[in-house]
Amino acid sequence: MTLNDLTKQLSDDAQRINANTVILDHFIWTADGTRILGITPMGRATCDRLDMNDDRYQGERSIVEARTLWIEAGWHPPDEDPRQTDGDR
Repeated sequence: MTLNDLTKQLSDDAQRINANTVILDHFIWTADGTRILGITPMGRATCDRLDMNDDRYQGERSIVEARTLWIEAGWHPPDEDPRQTDGDR
């Protein structure tokens, strides 16, 4: 990797979302609440980079399984977070 490649990668990483910014502009929960979707390029890059939905490793479902349990307990997703509707699919 060249210095220019590294500089570009660091710049790209810096463009990802900081958790202290307005997150609701970049993400939406699926209608069932088990997956979080990036609705902007930064949101999609963040979901992919952080593997927020267990997509990277086949058979790894711990994040989605935990969310399913939280939904059953009534703890998830937060009421103030946007969710997909049937028309959004």
